Amino acid sequence: MRADLEFLASPPADGRASLTQGADAAAWFLATELRKAGLLPGDGSGYLQRFDLVALHLDRDRSSVVVRHAGDEQRFAPVAVFFPDPTREVDLALDVVFAGYGITAPEFGYDDYAGVDVRGKAVLVFDHEPQEDDPGSAFHGTGFTLHANVWAKTWTAQQHGAAALLVVTEPINAHRSAPRPPDRANAPPQALAESELRIPRLTLPAEAATALLKGTGRTPGDWQRAIDREMRPASRSLDGVAVSLQAVNGTNRVQASWNVAGLLPGIDPRLRDETILVTSHYDHLGSQEGKTYPGANDNGSGTVAMVEVARLLAGTRLARSVLFVSFGSEEQLMLGSYHYAAHPLRPLATTRAVLNLDMVGRNEEHTPESVGAYEVTAGRSDQLNLVGAAYSPDLAALLRRESTGSGLTLSDKFDRDSSMRTLFRCDHLPFLQKGIPAVWLFGGFHPGYHEPGDTIDRLDFDKMERVVRLTVDAVRALASPSPPPRFRYPAGARITP
Repeated sequence: MRADLEFLASPPADGRASLTQGADAAAWFLATELRKAGLLPGDGSGYLQRFDLVALHLDRDRSSVVVRHAGDEQRFAPVAVFFPDPTREVDLALDVVFAGYGITAPEFGYDDYAGVDVRGKAVLVFDHEPQEDDPGSAFHGTGFTLHANVWAKTWTAQQHGAAALLVVTEPINAHRSAPRPPDRANAPPQALAESELRIPRLTLPAEAATALLKGTGRTPGDWQRAIDREMRPASRSLDGVAVSLQAVNGTNRVQASWNVAGLLPGIDPRLRDETILVTSHYDHLGSQEGKTYPGANDNGSGTVAMVEVARLLAGTRLARSVLFVSFGSEEQLMLGSYHYAAHPLRPLATTRAVLNLDMVGRNEEHTPESVGAYEVTAGRSDQLNLVGAAYSPDLAALLRRESTGSGLTLSDKFDRDSSMRTLFRCDHLPFLQKGIPAVWLFGGFHPGYHEPGDTIDRLDFDKMERVVRLTVDAVRALASPSPPPRFRYPAGARITP
């Protein structure tokens, strides 16, 4: 693993930023290693799955949200824009419906879209979900459910026939804010050239939501308090309110990124069409402002651990098939895994579980953002976090059972905490949103995260070896003829899928 990392975190790889030669070189290197390990091409004829991206450069001079009500007109600059096709501009004039948090959750007996017709209209919603800071919340206590994510809100609006989604930060919130380390970087923004989401999403400033709801006689905060207090939707058509939405991306150049995939075929005729996924992401942040971000832990560690699991399992006779996939463009909000979920190499209907390895090579320590949010186990090489385990107690129990051989202690604390939005920050998410048991194996946040100091010399290779042992044992169990894990809604749900 160290030898593989010496290449992935080397100066020629230049931080492996999406749509750069460094990322392409990493993808080809991984494809070669999976082939050398003895895996079959995951894409039938090859080890690379192409997906097309467009860089995002919002043209703010030509992007605006205009609110019209009772002869009054107010113009606002969108905070952010999701383009369903980033090569084409958004230019829409629409009536508006307020739909609370924009959630349809029959499992929790809650539906913001009940009783309102949003077809062909813009839908205004709050971010996140009701009562998110209340341990007694019906949704999932102080942990998020999948409904709090903006991808899910956009998909839900689309399914109800909306033409656009307008999102505003919920006015009453306890979102954590902390000083940002000076070397902390963000990934260059990009978007899929073709997405499952077919409607635009514009994130609005708080003042725009106030203007849109002015005619109701209540402020956005009033509406949020009412929904959170009664746990009952307060959705309504905003009669007489219209919006003009304009958004222009500054480029229409389409470029290729890659997922890397290798297959270990199953041998049981009854089960070999079923798939266990072992995943990672190989991209990172590249070089910015004269600094290189090598990404040894994020996610060099999970990538080389995945390859090592493939080497150890290659040639073994397992009942179910195992597909190893290292995704590209994760730092751009999981674009590679979202593409895979929309265009799977093996059917999602027979994909039984996903084990995602990301940031498994360091012990967690507090960062400025995490102080006071949860307890950490600094210095413990035997500690590992499971993220998304709340959606499959079966998979969580299997991992805990198999962890005895690796000497790891597993924690699900991030499933009970919404302050770090951890549920939404990795490649397990698109699979959970498809109803597939998926868990992120995660060493935890630490100083140096998304900074130039994420280097090989700081990795704990003993911990990485333990993670590999756990993953090998878990895959053997999952790929056996035993019944596969089931997807479950978190505790508090009224129905089971």
